[in-house]
Amino acid sequence: MVDSSDHKQLAESLLAQVADATLGLSGHDFIVELAKKIPPIINMRYCFVVECANKEKTRLRTVAFVEGDKVLDNIEYNTAESACSMVVNGDAYYLPKGVKKFHQGTAGIEAYVAVPIISKLTGEMLGHIAASDPNPITDKKNRVAILKIFAAQLASELERMQSEKELEQKKYDIELYRQTLRNLHEAVFWVNANGNIIEVNEMATHMTGRSRDELLTMKVPELNPSEIVQDFPGFWKKLRKAKKITFEAKHLHKEGYFYEVEITGNYIEYNGQEFSCSIVRDIRKKKKEEDILRIISEGTAALTGMDYLQGLTKIVTEVLGVRYALVSECANEEKTRVRTISYVDRKQVLENIEYDLEGTPCQYVMNGKDYFCADELEKSFPGEKGIQSYIAVPINSPETGEVLGHIAALDSVPMTSDQNQSNILRIFAARAGAEMDRLAALKKLEELNKALDLSLKESDQRYKDLFEQAPIAYVHEGLDSKFIKANRAALKILGVKPEEVPFTYGSSLVPNTPDAQQRLNEAFASIGRGTDTSGIVLELRRKDTGAPIWIQWWSNPDVGGQFTRTMFIDITERVLMEQEQVRLKAQNQYLQEEIKYNHNFEDIVSTSKNFHKVLQQIEQVASTDATVLILGESGTGKELIARAIHNISKRNKRPLVKVNCATLPANLIESELFGHERGAFTGAMERKIGRFELADTGTIFLDEIGELPVELQAKLLRVLQEGEFERLGNPKTMKVNVRIIAATNRNLQTAIEKKEFREDLYYRLNVFPIITPPLRDRKEDIPLLLKHFIRKHETKMGRKITEVAPDVLNALHQYSWPGNVRELENLIERALILSKGSVLEYGDWIPAASGISTAHQTSSSKQTLEDVEKDHIIETLQRTNWKVSGEKGAAKILGLNATTLEARMKKLGITRPK
Repeated sequence: MVDSSDHKQLAESLLAQVADATLGLSGHDFIVELAKKIPPIINMRYCFVVECANKEKTRLRTVAFVEGDKVLDNIEYNTAESACSMVVNGDAYYLPKGVKKFHQGTAGIEAYVAVPIISKLTGEMLGHIAASDPNPITDKKNRVAILKIFAAQLASELERMQSEKELEQKKYDIELYRQTLRNLHEAVFWVNANGNIIEVNEMATHMTGRSRDELLTMKVPELNPSEIVQDFPGFWKKLRKAKKITFEAKHLHKEGYFYEVEITGNYIEYNGQEFSCSIVRDIRKKKKEEDILRIISEGTAALTGMDYLQGLTKIVTEVLGVRYALVSECANEEKTRVRTISYVDRKQVLENIEYDLEGTPCQYVMNGKDYFCADELEKSFPGEKGIQSYIAVPINSPETGEVLGHIAALDSVPMTSDQNQSNILRIFAARAGAEMDRLAALKKLEELNKALDLSLKESDQRYKDLFEQAPIAYVHEGLDSKFIKANRAALKILGVKPEEVPFTYGSSLVPNTPDAQQRLNEAFASIGRGTDTSGIVLELRRKDTGAPIWIQWWSNPDVGGQFTRTMFIDITERVLMEQEQVRLKAQNQYLQEEIKYNHNFEDIVSTSKNFHKVLQQIEQVASTDATVLILGESGTGKELIARAIHNISKRNKRPLVKVNCATLPANLIESELFGHERGAFTGAMERKIGRFELADTGTIFLDEIGELPVELQAKLLRVLQEGEFERLGNPKTMKVNVRIIAATNRNLQTAIEKKEFREDLYYRLNVFPIITPPLRDRKEDIPLLLKHFIRKHETKMGRKITEVAPDVLNALHQYSWPGNVRELENLIERALILSKGSVLEYGDWIPAASGISTAHQTSSSKQTLEDVEKDHIIETLQRTNWKVSGEKGAAKILGLNATTLEARMKKLGITRPK
């Protein structure tokens, strides 16, 4: 044992050593240096400082782990399997030998000593400090006492580190609250007990038309003349008691008009003072939509069938304030023509017409998409003479999801944004689809009933023969779906043996999927009501093999209500064909769009040594299935390189499917990539094949990968790792064999540091990086590219250029080309428009080489690539008077889609000066 004086001397000596070794150190560095001092002092090989990895203390992890002077990797391990389990309750533990005998998780360790690290402030255990050795300990040195001295030092440092961490978290929380209130889409008003407005967020100034300073001089009754707040002391008394009050009122805008709002007042006490934090929502649009919905619902509630469809068109013209409205249906199987079921001019019913879809906005709607054009419809569709505005939604069959027709409203004058009530029209289009399905089903049922009535007039024997030999399947079922009898066609389709009929339930053949079960429940519900059920498509499984089959099912309850007479036909081949057609149609549509898309280049044009390296990389990687990440500035030909890789790869017989991650809305990109089932979300009226499914056995090109939302990056990582995903609304995992080529002009390393891009996804994508050089680094290609683009565009421009002026080439060589090859092509296209002869002359189309070049040199030394891009976009917008789209817009000059340019402007924070 060590007496108190010896212990004091030992403590002072050890603390002096620690002070020398850790001078100027703190945090993790301090703990590591302290741990290094312990092994030589107590003659043991290892030393480690440990903290609990979870609240239950069932897992531990090292903060510092050393072997003599060597720092080892930190580890995490189970408490129960280690000698550390003896310390977690707060007691020191010393075992000079036999550790591996008593603790199975400590293989190779004979000696162990540990003491807890106890908080001086709370008395709680923060962790422990331990040492171990592969050999037994034979000397008498008091190692527990030595470790306790170090534990006291560690406790202070760990508490300090924890305090710093908590302080940083509080700072983060405060900033999060501030940004949340600032960017909230609802207006927020802070009001004191006297009714004075003491603070507002930005949305409050936007909603009221007043500045923050103006609002802070106002009282609530000045802004809200509603009766409920005119007696503000009385209102405050109610709010204090209720703590929260929600009511509707009208606010006075600065321009003098009133607008409807919904207000939620929240009572708050802070530092002995009373406040109200009021959340204010503009409900004008909501009220208008409610009024429209009410008027149409009341006007059509009592109508069915054709009466409903005709009544609907009349009311639509009234509530939307338009001249014409129509409801149409497909006029042929190819769906290239439609005919109106109801067509009105205001409330006057017009004669129905039939017309081709080609060249009309109806063609877009009959493909399952909403369409709204507020003005100048004739410019997009010259055949629509006299019609300036148009709004329409498709009518889908509730049973099959098939587009049956459409509802449209149109006028000879422009519409306002308030008249764009697609959401309301979709509600009534759903009922219209049900009515059209019902009318078609009734027609079919009438035909079937006539045939059945004729058959029943024949003899019983003939009826039995017909039942057994009929090519259409017939089944008599109880109300619980138990088979009573079934003919040969039914047994053959369902895979049921004759002796199994009395023991077979029709519901047992339906697979346990949401869609199949929903259809079954609807069928049973109609049977339970004693009503006819006609033409329902059911998905089943054969009883003998379990193979999937689809049938179209008609059921007619018996007069006595004890069983149903069911007939069905096998439509498996048709359903499988339709599913394949949907997939091929989606793939074909995508490929057609790609063919129509005007790519920047028809072929790779270069003699540059810099670009020759890129071509070598393309040849090296094309024959493999390796993932490729193409990096480079905008306009350097990243998509062209992706196509080149695909075209010389073994997958070139399959499609190259392109996805621009920057232009797709965040709420649709998951559906675009992985597809969705009908009904997967609001507006999902039919199944959609995702881009990865379209690209199966081919290649997918993910352009602007750096813009992919973080929440979708994990799903993309799964496709990269496992080759599998799920469609939205379908739990079934789909396997695909897709080669992935990604491209970006962003610095992904910086995005990783900002938590905007997953590091594990980056390493998965960065298997074979290719960096495309900017045009300023391959200016020797400018003459070749100039010739290429002149030949490419001169025919469609009606020009024939035989010579290029020398000063043109000199000017193009001096320019820094921030927009790269794409900018050069657009510039040549503009030059051809302005050119009058066969010589491409120097003119206003030549860029200001010296100014831009100087700016580029400055940005190269002082600005990031993102700053250069921002400056160039702003300069181009200023030249076009801030016009983004159109022939003379900035997007055309920069060689970008308008939507892509708008996305880049939003990301770079570019807004038009007021």
